[in-house]
Amino acid sequence: MVDKLIKYFVYATKGYITKTQLIKFLYLADLYSVKWTGKQLTDLDWCYYHFGPWNEGINTALNEMNGKEIIQESQGNVTYIRPENEAAQVDNLQIPLSIKFVLDNIRREWAGADKLDQLLDYVYDTAPMVEVKNTHKPEEKVKLNLQAERERLVGELGL
Repeated sequence: MVDKLIKYFVYATKGYITKTQLIKFLYLADLYSVKWTGKQLTDLDWCYYHFGPWNEGINTALNEMNGKEIIQESQGNVTYIRPENEAAQVDNLQIPLSIKFVLDNIRREWAGADKLDQLLDYVYDTAPMVEVKNTHKPEEKVKLNLQAERERLVGELGL
């Protein structure tokens, strides 16, 4: 599912997405899924690492897809990811409509270079990040508890 989600966000943004944004989008997709269903979309074990959510599996997937489904291009300190084939369509990915709605909401809300700071602020304020960011050093790899976001929702709803 990680490959499909990567392709979805890259294709849907037509390549106007940075690696940083993509990682945060994948994190939010898993987080929202846990928040509303109790289950992640991917099998990634998310960690707090270098100030944000991270998983080595994303780098592995990107490297395996590079030059085939996607192209990674570095410009200074920023890596942009674009479709290898400009005609690539999200509809060809066979993602269930209910999941596409969630992914589209993430993309619409947070895509664009002008929204990066807001995206980072939002991600760093999610319950799993709040639990660890003030008690661990950025170079530590600390497992994130995505269920904390569901627990926050349950608390807010008074259930």
